[in-house]
Amino acid sequence: MYDFLVQLLEPFTFLTLSLATATAWAWRGQRPRTRPLIAITVLLGCLIVLSLPVTSFLAMWSLESGYPPTDAVPTPGETLVVLSSGFVLEDAVGEHMRLDYAGLERCLHAVRLYKRAGQCRVLLSGGKVDWSVPGPALAELMRDFVVELGVRPADVLQETRSSSTYENALYSRELLINGSETRIRLVTSASHMNRAERCFRKQGFTVTPAACGHEVPLWKFSLRDFIPSAGALAQISRAAHEWLGRIWYRLRGRI
Repeated sequence: MYDFLVQLLEPFTFLTLSLATATAWAWRGQRPRTRPLIAITVLLGCLIVLSLPVTSFLAMWSLESGYPPTDAVPTPGETLVVLSSGFVLEDAVGEHMRLDYAGLERCLHAVRLYKRAGQCRVLLSGGKVDWSVPGPALAELMRDFVVELGVRPADVLQETRSSSTYENALYSRELLINGSETRIRLVTSASHMNRAERCFRKQGFTVTPAACGHEVPLWKFSLRDFIPSAGALAQISRAAHEWLGRIWYRLRGRI
């Protein structure tokens, strides 16, 4: 009961439910219903549906369902390719930076696979989305992190020019392919894997997915799944970004 009450009193949930109550009250008191009221009601209804945990579960499941968790190790001849995500800038001059949560998850998963394989080549792929931001490329931050966790520096390659998933694949190709198809084990977030895998296949790689960062557990019915949540809305935003990315990449012939 305590957790349920806490969720109801979260700012986003409380304000959304309060706005729904106020809208319902306006419907009772206004005759005839004006077009602005109808428009507000429709938009509010869309917001509520999109912010339900059950909706975010279905959205993320549509992205992750084909890539279940796996700890299968790289085979001889495979290269671990780890895609960057983002960073957190801790000062204005870029002297203190750290990988974001998704980037840390990807690196940790890659290190686990590397250690279980005994040893293999690791390619870290990531430049900057915005080159005006100070500090090193993401691949350099990733290298420092994985080396600290036990990956041999001699086993690490860095691709530091890319600023998108398409460029991850394009510039990785220049480093890895020498006149023949190259087998890789691709490490990225489960929700991002489909687009990433297809980009790398388009560049001539034979790809074995090694997804991590799964956000969708086995769903068990709960009343809380039908209460608006800021966290659920954030998941919907990530899912929408990925689906729009797939559409854009298909239109551009990148996947």
